[in-house]
Amino acid sequence: MRHLALVVGLAVLLAPARIGADAQIAEWIGEYAMVHDGHQGTLRIVDSKRDCAGSPWCHLVVAYAGADGVRHPARILGIDQAFQHMILEIAFPGNRQRFDAYLFSWDKTRMAGTTVWGGRTFGFYAVKRAAAVDVRAIRERRGVAVARPDITVIDPQAPTPGPSPSPPSPPAVTITADGSIETAMPDGSKRLTRPGVCGWTMVFPDGKRSTVSCNQVQPATPPIPDGASAAWLDAHGASLLDIARGLLGGNAASIDNYLSTAETGQPGIYDRIRLRTDLIAKLTAPM
Repeated sequence: MRHLALVVGLAVLLAPARIGADAQIAEWIGEYAMVHDGHQGTLRIVDSKRDCAGSPWCHLVVAYAGADGVRHPARILGIDQAFQHMILEIAFPGNRQRFDAYLFSWDKTRMAGTTVWGGRTFGFYAVKRAAAVDVRAIRERRGVAVARPDITVIDPQAPTPGPSPSPPSPPAVTITADGSIETAMPDGSKRLTRPGVCGWTMVFPDGKRSTVSCNQVQPATPPIPDGASAAWLDAHGASLLDIARGLLGGNAASIDNYLSTAETGQPGIYDRIRLRTDLIAKLTAPM
């Protein structure tokens, strides 16, 4: 009975996290500001509303346009891992480039992942600009559609708009020797955060500091994985580190500083995944 109670207790403890982490096909739909290895563009994933039975995502249409407005053919090769991993292919001149995108578990407006160019692996990330609504769904409504400023209407058949003004360069981010994620702000101040730690510190140009902290609870520890699960978790953790490396522009010193401070004492695989996921979230957080 004690073993049964333990199993039931673990199931209750782990069920909310597993349910919350799963994604839905519809959560991929939207227009994203995308950056891959410094190249900026717009990724659009649209519900075509067509009837198809090939796969749960066969009705999705994907398109990509660079910062210069040039449109490149794109397609979805597959979606797996409880609909949280999407494999994209964008046909750039002379190269059909594969992107492995992972939708964030707790913020479905963000994705990050890796891509390969010339045999080398790079990181990329994308942030959803607004909720996407198929224009045909609005046309089919009876009466007058009410305009909403927070909705972007996307027509899958509409041509890609021309070049738009380049967005401001993102703040410079490094990881210092003490493990702090240091973000240089436009006004000369610095924002300091730490992986796995809630809160931040602002260091103003005159040297003054302002700290915001919050209470944290110890995360639940899942059961020890078997051999196959451990291998998958190790590969997942390595992919997260590759994403963080790409977001840091390949800055080896920053990655070394992170590993030597946040991951000292050989933390378990679940702790490494938690810390690296939080690191990615902080590196992509809007300022």
